[in-house]
Amino acid sequence: MQQQNIPWDAISAQLKNEADQEQMKQIQEWLDSSSDHPLILSEIMNTWSVTQRTSEFYQPDLTTNWQKLMVKINHRATPKSNRIIYFKWAAAAAVVVLVFLAGIGLGDGAYVKSNWVSYTKIIAPEGNKTQIILPDSTHVWLNSGSELQYASDYSAQNREVKMKGECFFDVVKDPDHPFVVRGSKFQVKVYGTRFNVNEDISKDMADVTLVSGKVQVLNLQGNLISDLTPGEQLVYRGGTYQLRKAENMEALTAWLNNMLIFDNQPFEEVIHYLEKWYGVKIHLDRSLYYSHNYTFKVKTESMREVLQLISVITPIDYRIEGEQITIKYKKR
Repeated sequence: MQQQNIPWDAISAQLKNEADQEQMKQIQEWLDSSSDHPLILSEIMNTWSVTQRTSEFYQPDLTTNWQKLMVKINHRATPKSNRIIYFKWAAAAAVVVLVFLAGIGLGDGAYVKSNWVSYTKIIAPEGNKTQIILPDSTHVWLNSGSELQYASDYSAQNREVKMKGECFFDVVKDPDHPFVVRGSKFQVKVYGTRFNVNEDISKDMADVTLVSGKVQVLNLQGNLISDLTPGEQLVYRGGTYQLRKAENMEALTAWLNNMLIFDNQPFEEVIHYLEKWYGVKIHLDRSLYYSHNYTFKVKTESMREVLQLISVITPIDYRIEGEQITIKYKKR
């Protein structure tokens, strides 16, 4: 593999959500040029997603890094082994990430020598969103505070992931090999489609919303709960499932475009989403629970600007102390 063939500038722009159509086309052409490229891109994006808070995107000097590693283990590589070397380096980097995550308590990856199985966990920190391209070219977006996990033997023939929080999936179509998402309340089985899964363990709530294609939702034992068609949503609340029409598809998936859209939603729900969006903890006066409904959009506004907007239409006082925010009813 020629390292200079990797479209670093286009990938960097995509990771920052700044890629234009030409750059996205460049990435797609590069992915299509070799069956190995999706794995390479997956490793690049995975490594970036865990380091994005502390470092800028950069182009690593793979040759130098590999030579340093070889010196440590007293190994000399021949020119013919360059292709294998890169993939060994990429796999080693993924394992280092997993060991590091496990060491600081953020992940539960394991590297088992007997069958070379490891687990990669992608984490979107509170107040941040990220995205990943899986080895089969399936695209996944992770909302704030969400996690996605998949095994090292993930492939076009073995497509299974686990998730927590909220994720949007754009699954590459393959009628012979299903894509399975395992959550805490149900599992979703598809062959190629676009859908959103949102779980809130603290409220014992979860839902899956289908944008296009078709999905099957099964319970944790593998029994069918319901088939979904575009525009439908399966909702889990306190042990029961309900199939319904999605009320506002734009609002449900607005976070993909870095927006929050509230459509006649009660104060408590608004606060819950704002906490995730800004990575803060909001203490809300209980007298304000479900006292007002709101319809507005959030895109580039700061938390203070949003609270100021709410205070114009609702009698509240608020105090911001770092990541702790207190909102109280204002007596007139």
